[in-house]
Amino acid sequence: MTGDAPDLAKKFNLLVENLQKLYGLSFDQILELTSTKILEEKIHIPLEVLKNRELGMLESITLYLKDEKEMKFSEIAKALNRDQRTIWATYNKAKKKVDKQ
Repeated sequence: MTGDAPDLAKKFNLLVENLQKLYGLSFDQILELTSTKILEEKIHIPLEVLKNRELGMLESITLYLKDEKEMKFSEIAKALNRDQRTIWATYNKAKKKVDKQ
């Protein structure tokens, strides 16, 4: 298996070079793209998540995705088409409400 490593490295370098040429991407941009978790599947929210009437719908969903699915604020924001700061504020507000109960 170790014999494959140099070949894999050559292929990776070729891929990076092609991406740089074809799309005008910097090496840092390519690394960011390869390390970003892209949401390829639908997110299913159980109806029971919405049962707490003290929380708004966005608050309930944000809490569920952050606490149960362990998603990052940026991932939640992307999935819900919201600003990351909005998701952060919503999460913190919802956490305070739940803690009071």
